[in-house]
Amino acid sequence: MDAVNTKRLLVTFLAISFINCGWSSHRVKLGEQFTMRPKDKVTVASSPLTIRLDEVGHQTFSGPTSGPAAYVELFVTSHSASKSIRMSVGDTADIDGYVITVNSALPFSSQGGPKCELAVTKKW
Repeated sequence: MDAVNTKRLLVTFLAISFINCGWSSHRVKLGEQFTMRPKDKVTVASSPLTIRLDEVGHQTFSGPTSGPAAYVELFVTSHSASKSIRMSVGDTADIDGYVITVNSALPFSSQGGPKCELAVTKKW
């Protein structure tokens, strides 16, 4: 192999590696709790679901409410559709017979965030 072909092969390999790093996702089991950080993407085993965490944020309210409320913005892909969902801690979303639950949302770096903990179960 000459030097030009070796360079082309190396450039192609590096480009594919960088692209895969940006699009990579990991697989989680149905029923297990898992942690996500913004831009993480997971596929849920034994289901048609892929979940991307777009944002972990907080909203403060004026008046007689109890402090800031944390939320997550998810982009969920399934057999039937792809859609963005905004959820708070304790919320659930039913997507194609699977239930996504937000167990925690930590928007601040002082809390180890931004990150959230989710679980996906099958609706019976």
